Amino acid sequence: MANGEPKSYSSNLQLALTILGTVTGMTILIVGITMASTYAPKPHQQPLILKIHSISVSGLNVSCFLTSTRWNISVLFANRHSVLEMSIHSFESSLYYNYSNPISCAFVEAMHLGPKKQRLVEMQFNSAQCGDEQPYVDDWVLEGIKEDEEKGEIRFVVGMKLRVSYRTGILGWDYDLKPDCPELHVELLPGTGNGGVTFDHPKICFVQLRN
Repeated sequence: MANGEPKSYSSNLQLALTILGTVTGMTILIVGITMASTYAPKPHQQPLILKIHSISVSGLNVSCFLTSTRWNISVLFANRHSVLEMSIHSFESSLYYNYSNPISCAFVEAMHLGPKKQRLVEMQFNSAQCGDEQPYVDDWVLEGIKEDEEKGEIRFVVGMKLRVSYRTGILGWDYDLKPDCPELHVELLPGTGNGGVTFDHPKICFVQLRN
């Protein structure tokens, strides 16, 4: 009997450790699922807020194919979540005329936003930001811009494709986001190619979660 006791004790200990490991694993799994469900970004309350505060244009010159034209757009990037941290990867933005015709580019550095934090970013659109490959601008687009300039008002749309990472502790979620920004109307000073507007109520870009 004495020889059997160590084997019995060893078997019981092994069984106890197996049960303990299983319970611990299940507990960690349940806690992880609960936390993921609690803190994961919700489609109906996207943490990222984008607001366009102002836009200015200088050196608008259609005869030079817009190569000397500069647009500066102030955009507020905000994280309204109280727990999640947000990292926005560097990205290239395009400026569109008539919604679908790119006319200039801007490069934006990567940024980090903690919970309930925001940052005002100056997006500078010009030919240098586009690198070696400039957007091709059709003649009819240039003609349309020229006509708008003569009328004293021109309209643009900002386009962005964002890679956004949300984190809290060991949990994380990555999304590809394509904000839908409203058309911006800019009044021009006659004969100068310059103009701008600061909005009394910032223009909000709609952001929808996409896996």
